[in-house]
Amino acid sequence: MSLSRRTALTVTAAALAGTALSAGPASARGTASSAGRRVLFEDDFSGGFATSGPGARWTRIPFGGGVGEDAVADTSGRGLRLAAKGSNPHTGEPAFTLTLGQHEPSGLPGSLDHVKWLSYPDQHTAEGTLGFTAEPGRLLVAEARLTAGTFGTAAHPFGSAVADPHDDLRLAMAGLPAEDQETGIAVDFFFTDKTVYAFYERLPNHRDTLGDYAAFTYAVPVARRSSPTAEHHVRIEYDRSRGVIRWCLEGREVFTVDRIGQLLPSRRHLLLDHGGTPATVTPRQFTFGLGLFDALDGARPGVPGSGLVRLTTETGHYYDPVRGEPTAQTFLDDASRPENRLWGQGAALGVRRFTVFSRNAG
Repeated sequence: MSLSRRTALTVTAAALAGTALSAGPASARGTASSAGRRVLFEDDFSGGFATSGPGARWTRIPFGGGVGEDAVADTSGRGLRLAAKGSNPHTGEPAFTLTLGQHEPSGLPGSLDHVKWLSYPDQHTAEGTLGFTAEPGRLLVAEARLTAGTFGTAAHPFGSAVADPHDDLRLAMAGLPAEDQETGIAVDFFFTDKTVYAFYERLPNHRDTLGDYAAFTYAVPVARRSSPTAEHHVRIEYDRSRGVIRWCLEGREVFTVDRIGQLLPSRRHLLLDHGGTPATVTPRQFTFGLGLFDALDGARPGVPGSGLVRLTTETGHYYDPVRGEPTAQTFLDDASRPENRLWGQGAALGVRRFTVFSRNAG
């Protein structure tokens, strides 16, 4: 992609410089009438939180093998708290317990080791796809009030390959993931203890049916956090008619993609490169959720050959994010040893309110 093309990335300088983030302006509900706002899903967790059984409003993806279920959920007057299911034997802090190797008897791919917890509203489009329909001429919006923290990351086994264990999202992260399960486009807000990241991804999951499209994960830092306990107002907006996705933090736009499915002009924040041919897509829907993750196969920004753990041996799955295809990525641990996937690290996510709505695009 030529750098002379219209830039697909906008990062607000004020957000990058910010250190003390406030709770932001009043919620969108206060301006609903003027924008033609229609609430599609809303939860303040005052009625509890369930992903199965009678009355459950949320659901999980049935990966199998416990994938995406490695957390405990508690609700209170402060909302929902998701925390890694285990307990670090040295500190008592939340710790992940489930992991996947390169060759699991279940047949699950090792790359699913990323997913520690993942839940979405139990809502489907008229065609049966998990998520909410993106109507032409309207914005599809998800917003939430979130807190997030990581634990045990300083005890990582990777030495100098990790510059700051409290700010390396490869070790542990939490936030608001969003995905179109038809095209594999994913757009997320994720948190380490020190930084807020906007993720822009096209997952390689649909290549069997859609061909060898470019698949990738960008992790763009959009703000510094004042503390691991700070609450943040996050919002993701999708304008189907214009083909634009916007990430907003504390009421300000901090990141924008306007050529969905294409690589960004710079590889600076490319975490994973799966190769392939870039192709622009127009998602017809998105689902928005809550998640705890790691990305141990990710690269250190701007450093060639800096993957930590090769999670899968699938041919053509990893290319060097700095140099690109056909240069293969290299890893500190090529065998995905269990002790390099779990060492007592974990994450937690607090959610005070979660809303999905649509409004006039204007």
